[in-house]
Amino acid sequence: MSGPGDTGLTAPRFTRALLDPSPSGPLGGFTGKAVSPEPIQGDPTRFSKRMEDAGAAADQQLGDKQAGGDCATCPPRIRLEHRSQYTAKTRYSEKEWVIADKFIFLVGKDVSGKFRTLSVRVAEPAGASATWEVTPIGEHSGTIPKRTGTGNRFDYTPEVTNAQRPITASRKPNPPVQYSIKATITHEGKSHEITEVVSQDERDIIRQEYVDQRMWRKGFTLHVPYRTRIKETTRADLRGNYQLILDSAMTELLTATEAAYGEKVYVSSGWRNPRRNLAAGSQVPNSNHQHGGALDMQPVGAKQMTGATRRSAYLRLYNAARTVRSRVVLLEKGPRAVYPSSAAVPEPTPEMPDHNEDGIPDAATSKGSRVESLFDIASHVHIDRAAPDEADDD
Repeated sequence: MSGPGDTGLTAPRFTRALLDPSPSGPLGGFTGKAVSPEPIQGDPTRFSKRMEDAGAAADQQLGDKQAGGDCATCPPRIRLEHRSQYTAKTRYSEKEWVIADKFIFLVGKDVSGKFRTLSVRVAEPAGASATWEVTPIGEHSGTIPKRTGTGNRFDYTPEVTNAQRPITASRKPNPPVQYSIKATITHEGKSHEITEVVSQDERDIIRQEYVDQRMWRKGFTLHVPYRTRIKETTRADLRGNYQLILDSAMTELLTATEAAYGEKVYVSSGWRNPRRNLAAGSQVPNSNHQHGGALDMQPVGAKQMTGATRRSAYLRLYNAARTVRSRVVLLEKGPRAVYPSSAAVPEPTPEMPDHNEDGIPDAATSKGSRVESLFDIASHVHIDRAAPDEADDD
């Protein structure tokens, strides 16, 4: 049947045979008649106008790409790469130029007193030129005196101030330094725009604290730590303001002390990032807690202990720490040592008995104070090692 608006298609007559599979045919066979659109005026290359339009639209979406060939109308593949003085070190990066997700960088002045320079380039299309614009994200990311430029590569030098990078006491993590990079790339007479954000990861956020402290805190001389010293931990009592910890010797000291002590200890203070070190009340600019080389330890349950039980537990812990290779072991109350550095505690003798059964001679004294009373007031046992000499990452 045909008439006005004929599309060239013939609707099949609906019968039950179209729905019923043949029970006598092969498994999965179907005896219903397959119906295809009828050609227009008998031409097997022409069907309905609607089908022709759909095919043309599909071809247009595919572009001018032929089988196995290149696409003449597709946009070019665009890839930016980034560089800092740290990607240039084989210690951290296999390549000098890396994609944004693998970019590692610090800002601020280095040991020469100059602000660090960062770089970006067009890696693909190779040799393509771009118009660049770099924008700091957040006040803490500083300012960039020269934010724009042209060429295949663009170097930019962020500058930061003490007000933008506070070094005051804090128990919260610092935010990452971030920059938005917009590149308008000219390739084969056409312009293509791409925007990327480079952001410090947690290791570089931690390292940035040391750069900030070196610039503005009087007397702070600790080196910027290697990224490889910043590690994961399952012990929350070792952490500072971050999930990762800086560990130059801390875990080794803890493991050895617990082995000598014969049981687990409670770490009241492990690694302290510089801002947390200030929040903890430390007045020591280069505290070994800050490079992950110090521990403050207590016997588990010490806060519930009293008298001889408490003194005995602290004496055992103090003596265990003294067997570990370290710079110093201190019995402390808060930040103050109450017993001479790494000094042995006298053992009971017939002449100096221990009637209190805490392991300390009743009459033993240190600088005019009874040794027992010093163990009564102790808040922790401190152990540490000196900072590693790692100046080449500054």
